[in-house]
Amino acid sequence: MSTHKGTGVLLQGLDNMPVQVPGEILENQASLGPVPVLLWINLLACAQQGRPLRVEQISAYMGVEAADIERAMVVLANAGWVNDEGLVIRLTIPENVPQGRFETAVAVLDEEQASFEWLVGYYAARVGDPSPEEMRKLLYWMERRGVSHEVIAVAIEEMCAGAPRPSFAYLEGILRNWHSLGIRVYADLVERPNLARVLTQHPAKEELTPAEQRWKEVFPDEFTD
Repeated sequence: MSTHKGTGVLLQGLDNMPVQVPGEILENQASLGPVPVLLWINLLACAQQGRPLRVEQISAYMGVEAADIERAMVVLANAGWVNDEGLVIRLTIPENVPQGRFETAVAVLDEEQASFEWLVGYYAARVGDPSPEEMRKLLYWMERRGVSHEVIAVAIEEMCAGAPRPSFAYLEGILRNWHSLGIRVYADLVERPNLARVLTQHPAKEELTPAEQRWKEVFPDEFTD
C-alpha cells in the first residue's frame, strides 16, 4: 500500500538521471506513430548521456528490425524532427511546433557526441576496441576534465610510441600530467611541443597505416613532405 506525499512521480532504482524529453514530441505521438517517437527519444538519450549511436543497439532496445529504424528515421526527417548531417544527426523541433531552447541544447550535445564517437574510433584503430569502462573514462576526460578529443588523440599516439604494452592506465598518466600543466586543447600542445614527442619526431617516409592516415587528416600540419 502506498501513500502520496506532495506531487510528482518517484522513480526508484535509477543509477543516473532520467532522460529529459520535451513535451512537444509526446504531443505529436498520434501523427508520427509509436516507433518514430520511441526512436527519437532513444536518439535523445544517446545525446544526453554522451553515448555513441549504434543502430543495431537501438534496434535491440526497441525490439524492432533495423529496417523499421530506417523507416522511422524517414518519418522523422520528413516531419522535421531530425536533420541527418552525416556524422551528426541533429534533433530538432519543427518550426510549426512551439519550442523553447531545446534545439540549441541538443545541437551542442550532438557536436560533443560526434567528437566522442571520433575519439572512440581513433582509440579502436590504434589500440583496440575500448571496453565500456574505458569509454566512460574517455568521456570523463572530455566532459569533466575539459580535455579536447584532439589532445586525447595525441596522448594515444604518445602512449603507442612510448609504451611497450599500451594500457589505459598509461594513457591516463599522460593525461593527468598534461592536465596539471594546463593542457586542454591542441593549441596548448603546439605551444609546448616538448610535452609530446610525437609532435616533434617523425619516422622515415613510408606508406601510412590506416590509423596514421586518420591522424594526418586531423592534424595535417604534423605531416611534412
